[in-house]
Amino acid sequence: ALRACDVIRRLRDFVARGESERQVERLSALIEDASSLALFGAREADVSVSYDLDPSAELVLTDRIQIEQVLLNLMRNAVEAMQGAPRRELHVVTKARHDAMAEIGVIDTGPGLAPEVSAQLFQPFVTTKKQGMGVGLSICRTIVESHGGHIWAESMPGGGTAFRFTLRAVEKDEVARGQ
Repeated sequence: ALRACDVIRRLRDFVARGESERQVERLSALIEDASSLALFGAREADVSVSYDLDPSAELVLTDRIQIEQVLLNLMRNAVEAMQGAPRRELHVVTKARHDAMAEIGVIDTGPGLAPEVSAQLFQPFVTTKKQGMGVGLSICRTIVESHGGHIWAESMPGGGTAFRFTLRAVEKDEVARGQ
């Protein structure tokens, strides 16, 4: 409960003032923490979860709470999208890119995205959910872009959707030099 209150408080501060506390974080730890919240009950929903984390994309410059919120939202959306799907697999992947960015992917085996939806996906108040408000992906976009990254979605061959975003990668030698 305290953690949820902290997330809400920091998001409000972020939206109101653009407040951000960035530091070097281990991407695997961010994913692990977000997974423990987002995937509560996933096993009971017959969702299998796998991780493929690139060790060369381990360190990122980020506001921990904000990026955990992005991961939490993407993972929860993925689990919801797979309700009723015959195959329910969630894959979380990371990889180092050549542009000094780390790429994070949250990939599901749900029904995929309709082309008319994907064009507006990150706009505020656009939702495909009966109970949704349409702010989650818009907030994700705001957070990722404020970190100098980019977020996008793509339909997967054979069904499913991949949500991917980038964050500034930090090399281990940069940390050692105090940069």
